[in-house]
Amino acid sequence: MTLFGKTALVTGATGFLGGALTKRLAGDGVQVRALARNPEGNRFLRDIDGIEIIQGDVTDANRMRDVIQGCEIVFHPAGVDSGSLKTQREVNVEGTRNVMLAAAQAGVRRVVHVSSAGAYGFRPRGDISEDMPLEPARAAYGVSKKEAEDVVRKLAQDHKLEYSLIRPGFIYGPRSTVWTAGVFKIARRNPTIFLGDGSGSVLAIHVDDVVDLMTVLAVHPAAAGQVFNCTPDPAPTWREFLGAYAALAGHNRWFGIPPALPKTVAPLVAVFAPSETRFKDMPQALEFLLNF
Repeated sequence: MTLFGKTALVTGATGFLGGALTKRLAGDGVQVRALARNPEGNRFLRDIDGIEIIQGDVTDANRMRDVIQGCEIVFHPAGVDSGSLKTQREVNVEGTRNVMLAAAQAGVRRVVHVSSAGAYGFRPRGDISEDMPLEPARAAYGVSKKEAEDVVRKLAQDHKLEYSLIRPGFIYGPRSTVWTAGVFKIARRNPTIFLGDGSGSVLAIHVDDVVDLMTVLAVHPAAAGQVFNCTPDPAPTWREFLGAYAALAGHNRWFGIPPALPKTVAPLVAVFAPSETRFKDMPQALEFLLNF
């Protein structure tokens, strides 16, 4: 079964992952409704055959009911990863609720929901399987992504709606502001400055690989009701990942900051950090970064 000729909605279509997915679907012969919250951010999707840009926001339940009508497949990568827990819940949890309810009402065949490896929190070590418990601790993004998954499962069961869940790691590639542009700024320093020797694993996945899996999950019969982690196996080390960017900048020098210093400072930052901020999880995040 293929997506060719089907009508699909992509939420967050002007974002990094949503934009890459939208262009791929259009190239594969899908009629794509590209949901764009900000009409100024869709220039790179304009004038592409098969893409209809629709203004809207997942937090608007009525608008979601309108735009999903007539769609067979819904891809839901829209989300936010900054701001307070309240702000992230509004988009990541309640926005997901609006998408799922609208999809059920419209008779959508399947929803592909984008969660995150961040929902596991910072404690897992070694191999992480899809059936491991989600323990996001106090990190707002991880908490909201776990709660969004709960909403997907509950509403899918209540309304007999097919879904598939994907949990990507750190997504990099063209148009990535954090894991490409941001990482390159770090790596281009000569030497590249990082914590420790860089031997910890980084769950970095190229955007094209994420899109590949999402298109499979939309139509594969065995993917219904299933969760899929989306990270490289084996994962590169931080030194390998940053080193590839450093090579683009023309050097391979590395300066590792002794882990003892940031490990001492992190608990103090966590104590004085405002509630509902990512800094509350800094000690665990640092341990995860150095040792995973």
